Amino acid sequence: MRNLLYGVYLLLVAPIAGAHHSTVTNFTREVISVDGVIEQVRYQNPHASVLIRHTDGSGKDVYWLVETAARTTLERKGITLDVLAIGSKVTASGLKGRRAKTMYLRQIEFEDGRVFTPDAESVTIRVENIRRALEQMADDFANLQIMEGFDYEMDLDEAYRWQDEMVEIMAPDFGEVVGYKTGGHNAGPTFPTFPLDGIRAYLLAGFMREDGFTIRPDETNVGFLEADFAFRVGDASINTAETDLEILAGLDAIIPFAEVPDPYYVPDTRSVNGTIVSNMGSRFSITGEPLLIEATAEWLERINNFEFAVLDENDTIIQAGQMNGWYEPVTVVRWIRDQIRQSGKELVPGQVLSLGNIGILRPLQEGNPRGPMYTSNQFRLEYYGLQDDGPATVTINVDRR
Repeated sequence: MRNLLYGVYLLLVAPIAGAHHSTVTNFTREVISVDGVIEQVRYQNPHASVLIRHTDGSGKDVYWLVETAARTTLERKGITLDVLAIGSKVTASGLKGRRAKTMYLRQIEFEDGRVFTPDAESVTIRVENIRRALEQMADDFANLQIMEGFDYEMDLDEAYRWQDEMVEIMAPDFGEVVGYKTGGHNAGPTFPTFPLDGIRAYLLAGFMREDGFTIRPDETNVGFLEADFAFRVGDASINTAETDLEILAGLDAIIPFAEVPDPYYVPDTRSVNGTIVSNMGSRFSITGEPLLIEATAEWLERINNFEFAVLDENDTIIQAGQMNGWYEPVTVVRWIRDQIRQSGKELVPGQVLSLGNIGILRPLQEGNPRGPMYTSNQFRLEYYGLQDDGPATVTINVDRR
């Protein structure tokens, strides 16, 4: 087998050996990727390289030669190929070769999310740098300091894996996971730093406040009052539910829910990945009295069509709206469920699922890009049509003294 692989390696490398000095000659500018298993690693001059065995759709093994810089060049940067262990399942991406089954390496991603980038940082260096960046972001957030932007390139799956680590870092200050929140599912324009199909974050015990919570504006940096809607998980069957009514059967209550996010970043440095890894900058989550529900078509109709309004301390309506046309709550629950299952987790009875804003946001301070400062002393969210004996409510009081 060793001789066979070496023969494959020689066949691949021979046509390009005479022009090893030029990536322009041997590689296009098209970026491609291939997944497979590392079979050989050669840390040498004039090019270090990795041989990857890819199994195609017909079950046939195809070998890719993935080249990178010379050993001497890598050594000057302090980079070795030690982390590229034989037998590792990886996805390699880079510049497509002009010869078949060749590539000039940009990065190799492992199954566990580690990324090797031979023209920049080693896997270990990158991982430690990201971890330090998260620790600094968590410390800044806990102490009401501005968070630095997060400028690491990665796909969404890796960003969510780092969000998991951020939550572990935040646990001493903000406690255990008690649910999830999401956003970006409304029909209209959403925030530009959300992924196109929506975003997910954790609700932590330290965020949670009861109905009637009083907030001072100086307890946030760029915080804003946000009208939301939430459910409570009632049964683990929700993790395998298929129809809307089956999902509704896995929920036991509506939770009147308002929030105070505080996404405070160095100007012009906020990004999609940064919003994910910072857990969306959640600060406070306020819950009203649970409203028990049933898994019936009638309840599904109520949930899809209820109306709502925010009122101030004088019972003046600040803004009103309706759920119909904004998002379908059970559809968003399905999205949360599927998204966290993709990350290897499941919903647990008792967890709160915040489905995102329902179109009413009011900044607590002046100069907030989301609009003028909210000057009233109360932000009372009411839902109409969910119960017969008046609206379900949740209230945030504002102390400006």
